[in-house]
Amino acid sequence: MVRAVRGLSTSMHRVGFLAMLVSWFSIGGGLLPPTCAKAATSEWRAAAADTVPPTTPPTSGSSTTSPTAPPTSPPTSPGSTTTFGGSPAITVPHAGSPAIKGPKGPNYSLHLHGGLFAPIDVNATSPTMGMRLARNVTGHLQAGLMTGWTFRRKNLEQPVPSLPGIKPQLVLARLDGHLVPLMGFLQVNLSDKRYLIPYGGIALGYEWLSLVANDYVNGGQAHSSYANWAWESWGGIGIRLDQKVRFDTELFYNGGSLERDVVDSNGLTLREAIDANGVGARVGVGIQF
Repeated sequence: MVRAVRGLSTSMHRVGFLAMLVSWFSIGGGLLPPTCAKAATSEWRAAAADTVPPTTPPTSGSSTTSPTAPPTSPPTSPGSTTTFGGSPAITVPHAGSPAIKGPKGPNYSLHLHGGLFAPIDVNATSPTMGMRLARNVTGHLQAGLMTGWTFRRKNLEQPVPSLPGIKPQLVLARLDGHLVPLMGFLQVNLSDKRYLIPYGGIALGYEWLSLVANDYVNGGQAHSSYANWAWESWGGIGIRLDQKVRFDTELFYNGGSLERDVVDSNGLTLREAIDANGVGARVGVGIQF
């Protein structure tokens, strides 16, 4: 009997011990989640406290105000427009962009002219026409190229006595001459803003003379060409018609001795020259663009 009671009490003691362990584990399981959550909240608050600068506690007698951060303006990128309050907009130009310039004036000019040319050794005038293309170097100086064409005709004639009234002429031979210069020039305009514009220029280059002779009696024809260095100078007055157009009148002088090589009947090479010196007058129109 004693042995049976001892066994029952021992069993009861074991059952009580197991119940106590179960209760302790239950209590520990219930307390563990709040403890972990509290620890995580404390760590998050500590991290947030590291990023916020410490503030000085208010002293007695002073009002507590929250610190105000100074206003910051967004970064300005090149080419953007920034305004501050009611002030006008400020445009930041792109880096490396060219400066804004005002409208440029005309850079080139074209001069078309026509008139009469009279060689000094010939008592007759010849029609002439030409052009000058120039670039404005400065406000008053121009530099460019010029060319032209001068035509000269001379007839060998014989009167026709059998016809009454007006005395016609029989053309026995005809000589046509074509003078073509190609020169570089400089021209100075003494004024660009007045109604009358005095100007002057000088040119230097090459000149060609082509002669064509026709013999109507014998039916023959001959060609000859002359060339050499030559020069030309002119002066005149322009009348402004528009901001970019003007009417010019000028006097000019052409100087040069045009030459060629000829072989005589004995086989000798000779130098043949024609004097191209002469004066002339011409009118024209100057256009700036």
